[in-house]
Amino acid sequence: MHLISSLLFALSANIDSFIVGMSYGIKKSNIDLLKSTIISLVTLAGTIVAILMGTEISQFLPASSTQAIGCALLIGLGLYYILKSLFGFLSKKCKKTEVKSNELSASSSKKEPAEATLLTLKEGLFLGLALSINNFGMGIGASITGLKLVPTAIMSLIVSVVFLYAGNFIGKTKVPRISDQLADVISGLILVGLGAYELFF
Repeated sequence: MHLISSLLFALSANIDSFIVGMSYGIKKSNIDLLKSTIISLVTLAGTIVAILMGTEISQFLPASSTQAIGCALLIGLGLYYILKSLFGFLSKKCKKTEVKSNELSASSSKKEPAEATLLTLKEGLFLGLALSINNFGMGIGASITGLKLVPTAIMSLIVSVVFLYAGNFIGKTKVPRISDQLADVISGLILVGLGAYELFF
């Protein structure tokens, strides 16, 4: 049961890694397997700290309500991501006319194709730190529900490496890409599903 929960957490927490990898791919910036692993290890460190903090916090909560509180945090965070995506979509619709006019003016001048570059180690470390901060709230909420550290850490590392590398590869191709708004919805739905799963099972 905990393996399913760990996998759901890993998928939700690392959906941003896929988007980040894809955005760098679009800019022709390569994130090789070594860089993906380094970034994922930095992200993992932040996730582990968050899970340990959540474990400590749960000791000060009533045993009867710990599970419910953790699940409520996960579901609340999931709903926040979904609402954030909806507001972003509405805001994007309002700016649609402005974007179209910018595209028309940009099309009048030819752009030189971007040359491929390799993400530096320094950039990778900052990127991993940013992703780990983003996952902090999820890690605390998940650990309060009783999510086990070791399987969750292993799942998170594997999923993060795969998402970064795959996202970067897809970003450099003509395969249809997912938007930030859709990524937020997917992440939110998985978090809501994880919270409900932990609450009822």
